[in-house]
Amino acid sequence: MGYAWDITISAGTKVEEPKKQTLSLHPGVVTRIGVKFARGCHGMVRVRLTRGGVFQVYPFSAGEWVTGDNEEVWFSYYYDLTDHPRALDFEGCSPGTTYEHTVSVRITVLPKPVASMIPVIELLSKLLVRMGVFG
Repeated sequence: MGYAWDITISAGTKVEEPKKQTLSLHPGVVTRIGVKFARGCHGMVRVRLTRGGVFQVYPFSAGEWVTGDNEEVWFSYYYDLTDHPRALDFEGCSPGTTYEHTVSVRITVLPKPVASMIPVIELLSKLLVRMGVFG
């Protein structure tokens, strides 16, 4: 399942008081997380996702933020979301900005049996390419 949210962060939102929004998801495995930063963010808009407000899921390095400008920043994941809470918490800030900015958050959640097969499929694909079966 693919999820998408457009979240507006007010101008000058402080790091200490970020914009927060709960992103409810179906049970499964998060396999991809992406954030689309509009032109004009200039790396000044910061975003992260946590679970239960404690464990930082995106970016993986605790205490850090994802930034960008006119680009989508994304990561492949394998994050089990079958236990409660089945949600991620968005946090965004924009210190030093004079305009509000909207970022698009995109998350892919697959059923656990399907997500578990992804590494096997990727390995098999690489093997077939090396064997010359696929170009």
